[in-house]
Amino acid sequence: MKLIEYIDEFKGSYHGLEGVKFGFDTGQSEAHVDLTVNAAMTYLQGLMMSGKISEIQSLATAGPEALRDSQYFQDLMQQCANSYYGLDWDMERKKVLAASILAFILEGLRVKFQSGGYESNAQGVMKFLGIDMGILGKMGGMFGRFFK
Repeated sequence: MKLIEYIDEFKGSYHGLEGVKFGFDTGQSEAHVDLTVNAAMTYLQGLMMSGKISEIQSLATAGPEALRDSQYFQDLMQQCANSYYGLDWDMERKKVLAASILAFILEGLRVKFQSGGYESNAQGVMKFLGIDMGILGKMGGMFGRFFK
């Protein structure tokens, strides 16, 4: 999936920017970024399957400040914090870690989205994600109402 490819391009820089603040070594930083990405992908797939394309669009194009008030971002952060089963931290500290990693990932994706020249609409998001619009059309127009 294109999203994973994009994240793989910049995830190595997390350790130097934020991971050291949590006392991680490079391997721990990368492991927690990977856990976060896996939890986030599960969450985003759930949004997509429930037809919440505009919510995915907002997560892909909004900056970190705009996301803090989003219930979808809060739910995403909780799901990511829950994935840190190897940490014996309290949930609040796990949420701080999740927020840090999510902000890093979303900012990296936002920059990638904007630098790629994608349109800030559902079609642009789908193209960015590497989802074939023709395939969606073949699914009986199930998603057609979201692309107006």
